[in-house]
Amino acid sequence: MSEEALELANKRLVRAEFLIASRNAGVRPEALDAAYKLADLSGVAIDDNGKVWGVDDAIEELRNKSNYLFIPVEKPKPKALGGPSGN
Repeated sequence: MSEEALELANKRLVRAEFLIASRNAGVRPEALDAAYKLADLSGVAIDDNGKVWGVDDAIEELRNKSNYLFIPVEKPKPKALGGPSGN
């Protein structure tokens, strides 16, 4: 496999892994492409077995920097304790 073909295949693999992981992390569906373009993927690596490493870190960094790309997480409302006992 030529060096160019390998580089193209690795880019496609990183993009696919990023899109799957970012969707699972709560990136808005309409913002997936923007998230990919804005993410710092310089720390992402592919090992000899084809496993992609560093995508989760890139997504967390993106969340800290561009939170608007993510679906807001609603915090659970606290449950009332010790309410009326029905007497």
